[in-house]
Amino acid sequence: MKKRIVSCLSILGLAGLVFAFGDLLIPQENVIFEAAQRPQAFAELVTSSTYSVWAARGIVGVLMEMIGTVGLYLYLQKTKAERLAFYGLLLTLMHQILGVGVFALVIFLFPAVGEMVLAGNTDAVRFATMDGALGAFMGASLLFTLAGLALMAVAIWKSGVLPKWSGWVAFLGFAMIPLPGVAVQFIANALWGAAYFWMAYAVYKNYSYQEESEEKLSENLIPSNSL
Repeated sequence: MKKRIVSCLSILGLAGLVFAFGDLLIPQENVIFEAAQRPQAFAELVTSSTYSVWAARGIVGVLMEMIGTVGLYLYLQKTKAERLAFYGLLLTLMHQILGVGVFALVIFLFPAVGEMVLAGNTDAVRFATMDGALGAFMGASLLFTLAGLALMAVAIWKSGVLPKWSGWVAFLGFAMIPLPGVAVQFIANALWGAAYFWMAYAVYKNYSYQEESEEKLSENLIPSNSL
């Protein structure tokens, strides 16, 4: 069981690296949120050769997040913080489900809008603006993320089985994602990825220590039939 938990948390850490290095593929993803103000820059970005790779890595990364989040809850479910971890799991999974929807729009809708804008139909950019339902949809995804991670951070702090600050480091990394700048995006994603690698190492270390203790105990036991 512990080995599976280590694997799940490591996959979650790798998801952070997938997002971090993926952000280096495009000049600035915040242009996507400024489609109405900068339609030409938006169109050039979403029709670029590296944009499709950047967008596809989003869905891959979110699926990796799901695997890791379930593993984290399984590790916390037998602790005194199980209830907090459970609600954190639900909110985080809601964010990830919404995240798949967000990246589906990013992959299929935005390039089509960009092609129309470059063809001279600038009115088409209204389908990609953050006003109204689309902005509310993406905003809800972010709110569910922060709420779920905050609950998970408190659960980790109270559980006593993981590094206390690791959950809050993950929360901080996600909270930094809306900030502009490629370097900031890279640091933000690498930060929350590192938090889950930290957790994975703690579980692995604890698991290895338990195995070593059990082996020493078995070596020191004297079979009764040898007396």
